[in-house]
Amino acid sequence: MKSFLKENKHHIMLTVSCLFFVIGNSIALYKEFIYFPLISVIAVAFYLFFFKLDWLLSMMAFSVPLSVSLSEYTKLPVDLSLPSEVIMMCLTLLFFGRSLSGISYDKKLLKNPITIAICLYLVWLLLTSITSTLPGVSIKFWISKLWFIVSCFFVLVPYFTENKEHILKFFGSYALGLSIVVIITTIRHAGYQFSEEVGHWIMSPFYNDHTAYGAALAFFLPITVGFAFFDKSKKGYRFFFLIMSAIILGGLYLSFCRAAWLSVVAAIGVWVVLKLKIKFSWLITGIAILGLVFYTFSDDILYQLSKNKQDASGNLTEQIQSMSNISTDASNVERLNRWYCAIEMIKEKPFWGWGPGTYQFKYAPYQNSKYQTIISTDFGDGGNAHSEYLGQFAETGTIGFLSLLVLIVLILYQGITTYIRSYDKKIRLLTLCITLSLITYFIHGFMNNFLDTDKLALPFWACFAAIVSLNYSVPQHSDRT
Repeated sequence: MKSFLKENKHHIMLTVSCLFFVIGNSIALYKEFIYFPLISVIAVAFYLFFFKLDWLLSMMAFSVPLSVSLSEYTKLPVDLSLPSEVIMMCLTLLFFGRSLSGISYDKKLLKNPITIAICLYLVWLLLTSITSTLPGVSIKFWISKLWFIVSCFFVLVPYFTENKEHILKFFGSYALGLSIVVIITTIRHAGYQFSEEVGHWIMSPFYNDHTAYGAALAFFLPITVGFAFFDKSKKGYRFFFLIMSAIILGGLYLSFCRAAWLSVVAAIGVWVVLKLKIKFSWLITGIAILGLVFYTFSDDILYQLSKNKQDASGNLTEQIQSMSNISTDASNVERLNRWYCAIEMIKEKPFWGWGPGTYQFKYAPYQNSKYQTIISTDFGDGGNAHSEYLGQFAETGTIGFLSLLVLIVLILYQGITTYIRSYDKKIRLLTLCITLSLITYFIHGFMNNFLDTDKLALPFWACFAAIVSLNYSVPQHSDRT
């Protein structure tokens, strides 16, 4: 224990400092001293950027799960997640400032296909923001997307490339913050006898509902489990990540989020495929065939699903059975309602889309009474498309949708090939864990979308940065199989 404390004294100091920082600013927010947290976050961010960048990045990761929305406490027209999004904004401004001052960025990293694809993705988002049906909404959405990607990808790529252990520190910081949220949520949940209904909102104000909470937990489970085996000589790492894994696994079970459970099962399936050394091309072909089969027999499949009457409950078996209930389960039927609206919106504006961030303001007239439930709203103020892919298609059109698919294919290809080609066991382990974590979100993305929030945007784009940096260290023409 003493050796662990000695080896990690800087991280412990950072953690304690972050806790005091978050608690102090939370009290200020509660007392409605809004400008105090804003000024304090900006001042700390600027100081750390120039003198302790690694501290600032760890603080950003740690603060994201513990951050709360400004709208929870004020009626200001601007909604930010504090302190995480303020740190991201500062990092973005400072990054551009340093770039304009002539500080170079590694050209090899800039030429990476992932980096190029992300830049094209941002350019198209900007174009569709200009052509948007609600330009003001879309421009604000694009700006927030910009600070997510710059702070969590462009800033992190060189940081991760410098030292692979930075990847463990960064994701470990988020896992620690998330574990604190799980502990707080579980204690509160216990006061309601772990009721399934209460489990939908008990994680507030840290996560707005159990689906976002479950997605984050599912995302980090492969990371914490895998990172525990990064270096057997460092028992402190193993102890830390094993504890985080146990906490996150418990939180995942109590999240009652069926999509999160399914995404973890899918990640395990991909892990089995990789262990069996099935080629990437075969994996993509298999997914395409499954999609074609579902499309061909969609009527028969939907008919069989409609016969399932099992609603969600606190019972694990019944909860799993309810995943395919599209007859009486309000959550599932409402999801169909949102998908139907998205498809109709795509038909009306297939090329440019309606504009980034506009779905929630435009879907109401496209609702079909066949799919409306007790949780539907005639005003269309119930949120997003419940699908990362349909939402992207409806808002940014065909090219925006394809740009997202290209990003997914490229990152999976680069992650899997890096894992296969590398001779370094540590790089292989890091790449495997991070790729599996992304897969949990790609699966979850069929049923929900959270990339417009810092809670999932940070780990998502940070995983892209990690894979690019890990790929940077691996020979591109290795014959390893």
